[in-house]
Amino acid sequence: MISPYFAADAKALLKAAIRDPNPVIFLENEIVYGRSFPVPKLDDFVLPIGKARIIRPGTSVTIVSHSVGVGLILESAEALAKQGIDAELIDLRTLRPLDIDTVVASVQKTNRLVTVEQGWPICSIGSEIASQVVDKAFDYLDAPPAKVAGKDVPMPYAANLEKLALPSVDDIIAAAKAVCYRV
Repeated sequence: MISPYFAADAKALLKAAIRDPNPVIFLENEIVYGRSFPVPKLDDFVLPIGKARIIRPGTSVTIVSHSVGVGLILESAEALAKQGIDAELIDLRTLRPLDIDTVVASVQKTNRLVTVEQGWPICSIGSEIASQVVDKAFDYLDAPPAKVAGKDVPMPYAANLEKLALPSVDDIIAAAKAVCYRV
């Protein structure tokens, strides 16, 4: 199950999905369609399915997301840096297989975890990541993992209500500050 944010990742992972003999689900968020990203002009640019990418190294907190949430964490990291919080950002790119090893290695370095997604908080990717990090890196955690997700309500149709139902940069900043004990 692939869920990219950057256009280059989408192109390379779509090629990998087409070539993969197994069924592959390719998730696209229509909010990303209007954005422009650089795409390398290579003959055969393919990325491996199941490998996350650290898009910004950091030491204070690990923030993990996928799809359109990556744009939110990038924006949040800039604001957090101004407040002295150095966030390490991970773009999952693939939800299944989930590259939990990259997340665990990052948490072992930062000792804190925040997951970000637009889906509902119950039975979410963030819940799975938090569970696996607690199982595999509990002794490294200095704070409980935090989840930033959509509100647990049906998605509203009205744009003003939809904006309130989805996670925001402010929500991510508050969660990162909370796990860093800088409220």
